[in-house]
Amino acid sequence: MSGENGTTADQAAQNGAEKRKLSETENGDNGAPEPKKREKLEAGELFFTGATDWKDVGRKANDLSKSDTTQWGPVRLEALKDIPIVAVNVGNSSAFVMAITEDGKVYGWGRNESGQLGLGDTKDRFCPTLIEEITGHHVVKIATGKGHALFLTDDGRVLASGLNSSGQCGIGKGQDAKKPKQISYTGPDIVDVACGSEFSIILDCEGGVWAFGHPENGYLGLNDDGKFMTKSNKVEFRFEYLPEKIPLWVDKDSKTKEVTPLPLPKIVKIACGSQHTIAIDENCKAYSWGFGGYGRLGHAETGDELVPRRINYLDQKNRGIRDVACGNAFNLAMSEIKGMVQMWGIYQPNKEANMYPKPVQDLSGWDVRSISCNSKGWLAAADDAVIGCMGSPCTGELGTGPKKKSSAQPCIIETMSKFYVLRVGCGLAHSCFIVRKKSDGDKAAINAMPVLDQSSRD
Repeated sequence: MSGENGTTADQAAQNGAEKRKLSETENGDNGAPEPKKREKLEAGELFFTGATDWKDVGRKANDLSKSDTTQWGPVRLEALKDIPIVAVNVGNSSAFVMAITEDGKVYGWGRNESGQLGLGDTKDRFCPTLIEEITGHHVVKIATGKGHALFLTDDGRVLASGLNSSGQCGIGKGQDAKKPKQISYTGPDIVDVACGSEFSIILDCEGGVWAFGHPENGYLGLNDDGKFMTKSNKVEFRFEYLPEKIPLWVDKDSKTKEVTPLPLPKIVKIACGSQHTIAIDENCKAYSWGFGGYGRLGHAETGDELVPRRINYLDQKNRGIRDVACGNAFNLAMSEIKGMVQMWGIYQPNKEANMYPKPVQDLSGWDVRSISCNSKGWLAAADDAVIGCMGSPCTGELGTGPKKKSSAQPCIIETMSKFYVLRVGCGLAHSCFIVRKKSDGDKAAINAMPVLDQSSRD
């Protein structure tokens, strides 16, 4: 179980890393299976749309809709002009943005009150700023929570920055990490990372899943909600300050509630909502755990799951999923059969929840290549279009311009019709599009876009 002393944890991690390095030098691959070679992503130009008054995001929606700094349609960013971007952070509850360059560097901007940008301070940034402390590492993925971030490197390491009050940075008990710090972990190389609002999940190259942070409602999948009573009858939580491997995966009969332990699956993909996690194994089967409200776990019921439970609706032949993105209380998943995307949970409070996975009819037949969710909707890059669905109130994150600020029904984002979008990314009140920049036509269309320069605000 987790240690309580941050210094001891750091020393253990350092010793473990040194032992692993020595062992790798002596034995070649340390006896672990060779991780699957990560696909090289095509780089493009980053477009941004949404709110930029970061201190108000998620707090004063009316102020944001009236702000003259809110971007209602996609813009280029002066600080990232002509810098090839391959990915942005994954975090539906994040009021900040991080962009990964083709050579593995990271630029961050947005809310920074917990030091989540890794820049060594707690000052918000309005312009994308190079995170110097992480330069030297080749970052391939970033997952973000409400106030923390995990950086995955191409050599299987994970660094963390930001709020650590619940142990969500995985660096032991202690202060927040205002600069990226390697997590206290000595297991097999890490190949994927995901963040809930106040917890973190990491995936190793052998298919094992590790969790740390806030344990409420079974967020960590460790068969415990972490609650205990203090002398004053106050409920508190036992936080996991260090990564703990999830040992039990189950099937559960919805009628009898009988629980059957499953052989440990080899997980290949993880994704987190604010309060839940979805994992996909090598056979496209899916598992979920955490808070169960509004059917977000896909089991046709609303109970919490304290350990990973197989989603039986996705267990039938040709009904598995190959990718998933999590919103606050819902999930969007690409089926193993191309041309079908499924959704379960709820993203509009006035609509009925999907208690189990159901096809999204508006995406039927589209060849979807990238999906992303925020708290109230989603974006999908498919064929030569971007399709989005975000109900009111919106502050520019739908990107359709000031005349159509929100859409409860899926719609084609016409402002992106001239571009081939490689990947999409969503945050709490913003969206990002990584646009192909290959042909002269691509470049001409990009150069015609408005450019946002907020350097005067930093």
